[in-house]
Amino acid sequence: MRQGSILYQFFCFLGLTFLTAWPEITVAHDSTRVSVGAYYSTGTYGTSVTTEIEAISFGVRYRYGSWVIGASVPWLRIRGGGILPDGTLSIASGGTREGIGDLVASLERRLFYWRHLGLSLRGKVKFPTASRKKGLGTGERDYILELRGFGRLGRSTLFGALGYKKYGDTATVNYHDVWQAHAGISFPLARDQKLGLSAGYRQNTRSGRDARRTLMLFHSIKWDADWKLQSYLVKGFGDAAADLAGGLALKRRY
Repeated sequence: MRQGSILYQFFCFLGLTFLTAWPEITVAHDSTRVSVGAYYSTGTYGTSVTTEIEAISFGVRYRYGSWVIGASVPWLRIRGGGILPDGTLSIASGGTREGIGDLVASLERRLFYWRHLGLSLRGKVKFPTASRKKGLGTGERDYILELRGFGRLGRSTLFGALGYKKYGDTATVNYHDVWQAHAGISFPLARDQKLGLSAGYRQNTRSGRDARRTLMLFHSIKWDADWKLQSYLVKGFGDAAADLAGGLALKRRY
């Protein structure tokens, strides 16, 4: 990671420009959404040790016009190697550890919405609230800036994102700052149900390691206008992703 990289400064300038100066194209309904989720993953990450990660996450999101602000934090239990949920390394070498994870805060600005097309810019910061000594986090901040878009094609919805992630280096590991992207499609199964498929990619964060590649199958169901349940199953490829992961998320809008 280079603190003074021209690319990083450019993205910071671009983000501040869009987040503060872009005119409002449309105004969404103001709302608050709370969520609780459960997650499990297992993988060897190119080693001889299997790492299992369990998480219960809590989140809140508030939408005001074209702005969305959110935050989430998990409770983690990690068994096996020193791998963290995002594939980075902890100082742990084995055993079981558990505790609060890192807090992630986000700010999103809708840039454009017209008919069946939408575009937004989102910034995210990972705050190191997880214990580095317990092996639950790196103890460093990470930053993400990404451009997100969607478009409807008949009854289906195409979506995707392109982003840049800046990792905080630790005393023992210098992480690469990386490009990452995902793209997918969802389509309705019934009036209140959707099924979708998404593929994700992230450049390698350390020399000699694979890029992160994932394929996700997901489903969502709405009981009414306020309640939603989402489930997903993820297959990882290479040594930077879990071999298999899955989870559930229950969301309530106010």
